[in-house]
Amino acid sequence: MPGKILIIDPIVTNRVILKAQLVAEYFSVELAADLAAARQKMTTGLPDILLLSYESEEASGFKACKAIRTDPRIAHLPIVLLCRRMEDSFWENGYRLGIEEILPDMPDCQLLAARLAQMVRRKKVVEEQRTRQRTYADMGFAEDHICFPPQFPPPVTLDCTHALQAMSRASTCGIKVLLKQSFPGISIFNKPDKDSVIQVIDECQMGRAQALQHLCDMQLDRSKSKTAPKVLFVTDSPELKDHRRALELGADDFIKAPFSDAEMASRLRRLAWVHQMEAQAEQKVDDRLRMAMLDPMTGLYNRRYALQYLDNISKKRGAEARSITVMMLDLDNFKNINDSFGHQTGDAVICETAKRLTANLRNADLVARVGGEEFLVVLSDTPMQQASLIAKRMCAQINAKTFQPSKNQQPFNVSISIGVAFAPSNCFSATELIGHADRALYQSKGRGRNRVTVLPIAA
Repeated sequence: MPGKILIIDPIVTNRVILKAQLVAEYFSVELAADLAAARQKMTTGLPDILLLSYESEEASGFKACKAIRTDPRIAHLPIVLLCRRMEDSFWENGYRLGIEEILPDMPDCQLLAARLAQMVRRKKVVEEQRTRQRTYADMGFAEDHICFPPQFPPPVTLDCTHALQAMSRASTCGIKVLLKQSFPGISIFNKPDKDSVIQVIDECQMGRAQALQHLCDMQLDRSKSKTAPKVLFVTDSPELKDHRRALELGADDFIKAPFSDAEMASRLRRLAWVHQMEAQAEQKVDDRLRMAMLDPMTGLYNRRYALQYLDNISKKRGAEARSITVMMLDLDNFKNINDSFGHQTGDAVICETAKRLTANLRNADLVARVGGEEFLVVLSDTPMQQASLIAKRMCAQINAKTFQPSKNQQPFNVSISIGVAFAPSNCFSATELIGHADRALYQSKGRGRNRVTVLPIAA
């Protein structure tokens, strides 16, 4: 299911029609006539996105929007305003209120679904950072004080090297004035900057093929940095499939030309906030404390952190319950590698394995080294079929390319066995989930190694 949406609109007809559209796109939808009813709905679990009527909000002085943005529990939730007519001035109000998106109240279903799915993905990045910070706090390493939007934001640098045409068509000065309200230290560069927070790519300037290739190249760079710049893709194509393609290849958001200064500033601000959440989470724990949670050889999280993290997400109940996939991975015949090539070569194999596993996972997924040659992977809210494909891809990536720890050494193949436990809802303890994944791993080993075994857990 793409995500959970809460619609707040006093007009029952609007709520019912919009719910039917979203359910047809496989969203989970709840309805509320006002903020008080919405708060009651949220006592059993938070939605991914809030959809509000622009006209109703405007009539009440945007009372609900202001209340949401001042409530720490729900301030990070994306807000979408739906309006009967679209005007550039709406984005000016939207920017002031921290609105994520403004759309027609009867939008194209595919466009609405694409935008909402995109926002759900960004929200999950924010929630992942909050979960990780709570895990640090539960382990006694740091206070749980990550907030959204980030307080006291550091300077923000925009790289517009590949969007000079788009930014010249817009008012760069106007965009900068708006962004200064949230980021006093904003800088906009027309040349590459290695410390940029956001990179804007205009396909009209670069050409579509080159712009998409640049996105792919940036994805490779992102694998080397946890806080790589976010990407805003500028397009003048009316085709939704073109917008989706940009997102699939690594863009964090897209904006269709022509656009207003306020819309551009709104999209840039949200990306900057998410980027700073990630950077903030990295900075909250100093190197000394971080080493208590990381495996010093691979840089992955260690067993202590992984168990606490899994315990935290498995405690969620009610409407917040999502599927959990736990994988136990073990290198096959690893003792033979140590005996034949030495422990230094064995350590190099473990480090290379960690890199290959990480390269096949999303930033929001957890991968940890929990034993000598044993790894643990946790996927949240991933369908069983997709989780199985991810496990098979990781298994293939370990075996597909030979290992050669040193130039003077003959390359050799390494394989890995994987056990997958899939729980349709997080109503199981960390111990139960790991035990089930362990049993699946033993089956993979018993069936000849270098394979994946998936064992669903009945809810």
